[in-house]
Amino acid sequence: MEEIGAIKKVSAVQLVEKKIREYIMSDSIKIGDKLPTERVLCEKLNVGRGTVREAFRILQTKGLLELQPGRGAFVSNKVEFDNNDLARWFRENEIKIKDCIDVRMAVEPWAVKLAIQKCTERDIKKLRAIQDRSVQAVERNDTAEIAQCDEIFHTFIIELSQNKFFIDLNKKLNYSLLNFRSKTFKIPRNVQNFIPAHEAIIRAFEKNDPELGQKNLLNHLNYVEEDLEQSKYYGIE
Repeated sequence: MEEIGAIKKVSAVQLVEKKIREYIMSDSIKIGDKLPTERVLCEKLNVGRGTVREAFRILQTKGLLELQPGRGAFVSNKVEFDNNDLARWFRENEIKIKDCIDVRMAVEPWAVKLAIQKCTERDIKKLRAIQDRSVQAVERNDTAEIAQCDEIFHTFIIELSQNKFFIDLNKKLNYSLLNFRSKTFKIPRNVQNFIPAHEAIIRAFEKNDPELGQKNLLNHLNYVEEDLEQSKYYGIE
């Protein structure tokens, strides 16, 4: 008798992602069209807003959606990204991404210095928990989760600085970096670089060394800039 395989559990996010992907692939909507709002999708699919947002993130990493801050989700493709599509996206958006990196280089090293001076043991444990979650996401090759972990990690450091200007500015940066984060972690080199970079930043927290934190954070952003340059040619012979 053939062995009977176990039934795999499917999460609500996976089900919603599948439903929206099927809609994108159908003739009911074309490239450039806007999807129904989160509220409408929540009502139609009978799920919470967080579930729809996570499904959007997954579809974004696959190159099917583009999330435009303040406007909504738009169909960007009917097929998933291949290597050439990724390289072209980085070339077309290079200036915008570099502008964001320049702002991050000005803000985040100062924010991490303040964060290390003000953080508690509990805060450091939370940073370590985010890092553990990141590592697990890398092991699963879950690019949507990796992108989310990266945003959570940097946002938490900004919040620990307790500087309201930095916090407000970071919210705007996160909106601008949504599409970048969804694309960059589809490239193995970029995934491999961010785990040790975040680890070095956490070590500075554990050593209570603000100057080391600044140095390691700046090194991390320099690597991000290098990754951007390499990403423009990803998969191109």
